[in-house]
Amino acid sequence: MTDKIASRLIRSQIRTVLLNVWDPIGIHNEPNSQDEYDGYVGEIYALLIRAATDQEITDRLLNIVQDTMGLDTAKAEDMRSTVRALREIRM
Repeated sequence: MTDKIASRLIRSQIRTVLLNVWDPIGIHNEPNSQDEYDGYVGEIYALLIRAATDQEITDRLLNIVQDTMGLDTAKAEDMRSTVRALREIRM
């Protein structure tokens, strides 16, 4: 079990990855949009904590981009750098 302080740190790092690496709608330089991906942090955190596979994380990110954001031209390979960056987060 991860304690609260560690959980907050991990979630902060996930937020940073989503904003700076994933950023499917290109808002990382928009100060008023910095919280745009915050709604996805919890589910990505849960995937990482339960040791989901790279494919499971890729599938979830792709689903968000295609189905929630409506960017249907996105591909699984577009998620690779994000999954790599998420894997660098110390759990």
